[in-house]
Amino acid sequence: MFFSDNWHWVPHIADWPLTSDPGSRFQYSNLTSHILAVIVARACDTDLESYAQENLFSPINAEVREWSVDADGYNMGALEIYVTARDMAKFGLLYLNDGEYHGERIISAAWVRDSKQRYSERFRGRYGSFRDLGYGYQWWSARVGDHEFNYASGHGGNYIILLDELDMIIVTTADPLYGPDLASSGGWQYEGAINKLVDALENDDSRPGFRVCRDCRFGTENSV
Repeated sequence: MFFSDNWHWVPHIADWPLTSDPGSRFQYSNLTSHILAVIVARACDTDLESYAQENLFSPINAEVREWSVDADGYNMGALEIYVTARDMAKFGLLYLNDGEYHGERIISAAWVRDSKQRYSERFRGRYGSFRDLGYGYQWWSARVGDHEFNYASGHGGNYIILLDELDMIIVTTADPLYGPDLASSGGWQYEGAINKLVDALENDDSRPGFRVCRDCRFGTENSV
């Protein structure tokens, strides 16, 4: 229903029932993330893709290749933004460096810090290898082994993982719609495999090629 070409999300936002009282229980919602996208687009009086490209992606030499829109013309706030793995890593580096990219301030350090805080936690014990899950402003947090980290998560195993203590970013990409039977297989089985890969990488940080220095230029031997 939500992904049909003629489904209008925005007129139904106020009609969508809540599963619990506000502030009493955490439950991730794609619709909530989409509401945020609509709010930002309306506040900036432009489409979100243009605004993000000009103010976020271009300053870090990244590019939005494609960003799907809903039936009302709003860019999808929860899904279907297409960027390369390298540009995902640049976005992660921006947050690893407290909002700076190659010495230039792109996002306020206070916003980065607030985004990565845990405002909801202990709502789920484990997610694959990830445990002690928390959620901030569109950033998740978890623990694997001895490492605590923040991460952006997309369906199918698309991850941007920030390991501040190791000065390291892990990026994985996947096609969440791969497979003949999306209902039973789809991205979920591949997401589980990538989850285990991330676990292995985080617990073997001595391997060369995975570290990212805070002033690195992408394309060098020590960059992602």
